[in-house]
Amino acid sequence: MKIVQTFYSYADETGVLGDSAGFLTPDMNWKSMALSCLLLKQHFGSVTLYCNERVSKVVSEILKIPYDNIVIIPDFMEIYEGCNLWALPKVYTYSKQTEPFLHVDCDWFMFEKPTEKILNADVIGQNIEYDDQMYNRRTLEKFILNGCLFPDWVLKDYHTHPILRVINAGILGGNDIEFIQTYVKEINDFIDKNLTILRKTNDGFINSIYEQLFFYLMVKENGRSTGFCTEGDKLSTKFDWLPVNLSYTPKSGYMHLLADVKRRFSTYVFVSRYLHALSPELSYRITRICSDNGIHPLINYPHWDIYSSKFIHHPNVMENDLNTEGRPLKGFDHSLCHLGKHLLDNAKIISSNIQSVVSLLYTIPNLKEYKFDLAKNIRISETSKEQTLNYLENKLGEKVSEFNDKIYVISIPDSMLMKVLNLMIVGIRVNIIDCIISNGIQNIEQIAAYITDVNPSIGASEWLMPRLDNIIRGMLVSGILEIKPCNNSQ
Repeated sequence: MKIVQTFYSYADETGVLGDSAGFLTPDMNWKSMALSCLLLKQHFGSVTLYCNERVSKVVSEILKIPYDNIVIIPDFMEIYEGCNLWALPKVYTYSKQTEPFLHVDCDWFMFEKPTEKILNADVIGQNIEYDDQMYNRRTLEKFILNGCLFPDWVLKDYHTHPILRVINAGILGGNDIEFIQTYVKEINDFIDKNLTILRKTNDGFINSIYEQLFFYLMVKENGRSTGFCTEGDKLSTKFDWLPVNLSYTPKSGYMHLLADVKRRFSTYVFVSRYLHALSPELSYRITRICSDNGIHPLINYPHWDIYSSKFIHHPNVMENDLNTEGRPLKGFDHSLCHLGKHLLDNAKIISSNIQSVVSLLYTIPNLKEYKFDLAKNIRISETSKEQTLNYLENKLGEKVSEFNDKIYVISIPDSMLMKVLNLMIVGIRVNIIDCIISNGIQNIEQIAAYITDVNPSIGASEWLMPRLDNIIRGMLVSGILEIKPCNNSQ
């Protein structure tokens, strides 16, 4: 099956590198494309990118993202200026396919190859969205009221069903090329008939109607067999059901950075680190070229000598980030000035150690073969509930519920942000710290036993071990814990 992607940039030739394409920054856009491409190549061997010529130069000659083929598409979107038809370049790519294909968005990560049942279906999509009328129905109503002409089979569904279902086009394709070309023709006919109204309304939600609703209705009306990556009744306006797993665990299935997911800082960190784990050379090249062209990343890369100075804070400023007054625990009573100096002197080492941990965690199914210790250059202070509540209320500007547990503030030299990062922790994270302080280096089963002992109500809950696995991974990546093989724990 042919694997294709599309990237159409509206920027002029000198501005393509700075195209963020809806991400937080341009470097995140290019890293997302690179990560998507690499993962697809793992499963299918070859990937073709359809893009306009100025994008081709950036991708193939400058960033050298390893597409096997690049097909130049014309700058045809100029005639649709003001219509907000951002999905139309993808439709153009669909129109050029003459053999079974799968189109994959550049923010769609395939960790696991779809099954043969999915790949052998007449048509393929990500999933059926069960819309709760937050945008599809309202969009359709808006365009109907503005005089937009829709096919009779769209209006029939609108008048018959209160819930409008669509097929998410994060991936789209299939084996029935004749059907897909008929679908493409319906889209082009719709746009040609309504160009003036589309320009007048300038509503980007129309893309979900012509690309996703049309596809769903035509598949249903024509009885085509379907292959979906996710099945079942889901709410399309929440998206929290998607397997958007940003933890540092081995990945399966897929991840789609749709809606606002692509604009989250945690997503930015995930994409950067995962790409680095797959291809440090490609990750470095994108970062360095963006850096050289004035595109500043949101995170620091001290092991590459990129932007270290940009993130340097004076130690006195660090102490004002968070009121951390409290009783420091013995052995973890470093001053914030000390931690700040340690960070400035050892940023590369700290960053390299964390990166090694991240790369390791992506390969470990579970943590049973490892033990854990507290990191040495951190400060741990026990703070009062009153102080914590005062801080949170001042920070959030609203009342917050009281904590019932012991509260620690942990100060960590963070080489990614180039500052001493202060974290408030409660619950199981506090229990993990107390367990290691009391008993020394511990494995995950010993930590679980300690937690159930100090929290009898937990008992032998099935959720504890996977929850503990996830929490410990986060504490390792944050720099709170250190990981050690069980056979070399002392």
